[in-house]
Amino acid sequence: MYWITIDQIECFQAVSETGSFQKASLKLNKAKSAVMYSVKNLEEQLGFPLLDRSSYRSKVTPQGEAFLYRSHKVLKNMSELHDYCKLIASEVEMNLSMSVSGIFDIKLLYPVIKNAMNKFPSTEILLEKEILSGEKMLQRELVDIAIFENVHNKRELEYKSIGKVELVLVISSDHSFLELPSKKQTKEELYKYPQIVQRSTIQDKDHKIGVHSKSLKWKVTDTPSKKDIIMNGLGWGRLPLHIVKDEIRKGTLTHLKKFKDDDEVEMYICKRKNAFMGQVSQMIWDSFESQ
Repeated sequence: MYWITIDQIECFQAVSETGSFQKASLKLNKAKSAVMYSVKNLEEQLGFPLLDRSSYRSKVTPQGEAFLYRSHKVLKNMSELHDYCKLIASEVEMNLSMSVSGIFDIKLLYPVIKNAMNKFPSTEILLEKEILSGEKMLQRELVDIAIFENVHNKRELEYKSIGKVELVLVISSDHSFLELPSKKQTKEELYKYPQIVQRSTIQDKDHKIGVHSKSLKWKVTDTPSKKDIIMNGLGWGRLPLHIVKDEIRKGTLTHLKKFKDDDEVEMYICKRKNAFMGQVSQMIWDSFESQ
């Protein structure tokens, strides 16, 4: 059984990087004899030479190169573990990842993020917009906190309602559908034109909201693209009221109220139940009142 220590790996790596025991000892702030002892002891435990000492300048052997390649990963993992321990001790995250549904009014989040950045300037915050994938991103530990609609896995997630988003069915006011006689402006006629739908960020064939099976479809990856395509008269679809209310008021978009196809979606802020929460994530979580 090997009893390899992190100190041994660090000593060998330092010798490899600096080219000598003397320079390695200076880099590690250790006695030269201590570095030599660690590397020699490591070689005895492994059963093969890590360094070729036949010349004045020690060279890493092929076996040593192979060991060094794998040991880099060990040191990286150890460094990450040290960082995580510091996080637990300080309770201030070094980085925080968060996903937000594309239909959520992002302006509601900006003041929260700004306050967090002002209070914890050393924390790097990654904010990612997604479509119908927030729950999966959270479960796969791709993000620490997520804001999305329709919580399914309520056993593993902690969540609270933070409001609703109104989705309204709209079409460009100069779309050819609106040129039809009023009596012919039916859903069946509308379905002959492309419905602009958003594709899930993480592909999910079963996760669809407001997609009509009878209609032609044009898939896009984000809400702004969907809005632009509809604005340019290339299709129709449902969009959050908060991003189209000005266009409806100005008359560039028409709200198809008569089809009664609008919807109101509950929005949630969620996290994994047993996940550690530092001060930054806790501050963001507490900034949203349960509704």
